[in-house]
Amino acid sequence: MSETSAPDGLPVTLPPVTDNGPPPSSPAFLARASILLAVATLLSRILGLVREMLIAKYYGSTGQTDSFFFALIIPELLRTLIISGAIASVFIPLMTEMQRAGKASEARRLAGMMLSFVTILALGAVIAGELFAPALVRFSEIISFTDEPLDPERFKLTTELIRILLPIVLLVGLWGLMGGILNAMDNFHIPGLSPVAWNGFIIIFLIFFGYRADVHDLAWAFVIGHLIQVFFHLPALMKAGIRPVIIDWKHPMLRRFMELAPVAVLAYTAQAVNAFVGQGIALHLSESSASSLMYAFRIQQLPIAMFGVSVATAIFPTLSRHAAAGLGKDIVNTLARGLRMTSLATLPATVFFLVLPVETIRLILERGAFTESNTWDVSNALYWYAWAVIPMSLLLLTTRTFFSEKDTRTPALLGFVNMGLYYVFAVMMSRYFGFAGIAITGGITSWVILIVSIFILHKRHLKNASFFGAIGMKSILQMLIAAIVQAAVLMVYKNFISSIQASWPLLGAIIGAMIIGAIVYLGTLWLMRSQDLASTMRILFRRR
Repeated sequence: MSETSAPDGLPVTLPPVTDNGPPPSSPAFLARASILLAVATLLSRILGLVREMLIAKYYGSTGQTDSFFFALIIPELLRTLIISGAIASVFIPLMTEMQRAGKASEARRLAGMMLSFVTILALGAVIAGELFAPALVRFSEIISFTDEPLDPERFKLTTELIRILLPIVLLVGLWGLMGGILNAMDNFHIPGLSPVAWNGFIIIFLIFFGYRADVHDLAWAFVIGHLIQVFFHLPALMKAGIRPVIIDWKHPMLRRFMELAPVAVLAYTAQAVNAFVGQGIALHLSESSASSLMYAFRIQQLPIAMFGVSVATAIFPTLSRHAAAGLGKDIVNTLARGLRMTSLATLPATVFFLVLPVETIRLILERGAFTESNTWDVSNALYWYAWAVIPMSLLLLTTRTFFSEKDTRTPALLGFVNMGLYYVFAVMMSRYFGFAGIAITGGITSWVILIVSIFILHKRHLKNASFFGAIGMKSILQMLIAAIVQAAVLMVYKNFISSIQASWPLLGAIIGAMIIGAIVYLGTLWLMRSQDLASTMRILFRRR
């Protein structure tokens, strides 16, 4: 057993390798790693909900929060366009390849060069963003086809907030790369827990200063929180012997990275560009539209981050090892296992949001400056965002599969299609349905891209065989039946709690809905003797 999988989980060195490289992780390890990430992410997301509750309490859903949330999108957009999470996705297979070749020290050196490389790129992006911040706000007016530009005060506020938040480009870029390096070493708990520190700092800030701080102060708190998140990774990286080093521009692996990264960046661009487009259009709709979308989107991301991101992150190193060994059948089996595990977990969450969106938002956000009218707006957006939970979660797996094979062109092309579809539908749907049309668009485009992705993987690895047979269509049908039964039970339950307004009784009612929904969903699967449920439970509770 490598030191990275020791009981305390501390990554003291790179995983030892043999001539054949580190063995792929077992199903039990994948399941436990996914659960570890899910628990860490759950803790982070709970704190994230507390953070959103406090933001809603002190700042509500207004024109100022519209400007803040739009400004918060800009660092993510620039990070994706210039650096991107694709850097970690491209880098992990390269680092894995070096580990398979027994070049542990060289892998550490390459990781150090990447830290230096990302720092240089990110600083350039921050400086450019500071100079062109007003142009970014004006561009939102162009893409929204609005006849009424922002008033001077809101334009000024939005520009100021963008400039405060821009250092996040550097901080999140480093955080993403550091997490990718540790994931390549089968260390998932440090990257999984780092958002806890970020959310914790912002919560402390809001508790002590939220009642008197304006949105400028809130923006600074977000920057400092991201800085803490970066520092959280440093001890593990230093123990592993990884630190920034002088860049060797002639290093063969760095040159390969430079060849793969530009197209990989395009593959990850779609989500960030779509978020910018959606928030940009909403910024020019009725007041609080952009805020309503962002509040709903943050809540929708809870099951995606808990299960979609966790499973995708856990299986990515194993997918990379299978791809490096040319084991196409094992790639399909690992992907199929991930698709089933993700569907099993995200389907009941989707049902919950579809049946109880108003009660959910009322419990989480409706207090202080956040009014009942805001609740109805955000719950409307959450209902439509719920339809995208499953496809967005599964797309994380299919995209990681392409990257494990060092295929950056396919996800890049899919990204272009995604952006084009999203923009057309967002403009069109917002004309008829307001800000809710933007949430509807997210579900439409996610399902389309997921179906196309599965079709491509099917043709690549299974030829004439059935992909549905490979992923276990019987198990998927059982999950759908269980979800329908869960929805029916929750709709009856909803009639008994719809009149509850007070926070503590409503909390009890929502917890009751979660427990009842889980029992009905899992119980229905058990009655149908779901092999997927049984096998998942077995590998969760047995030792590696």
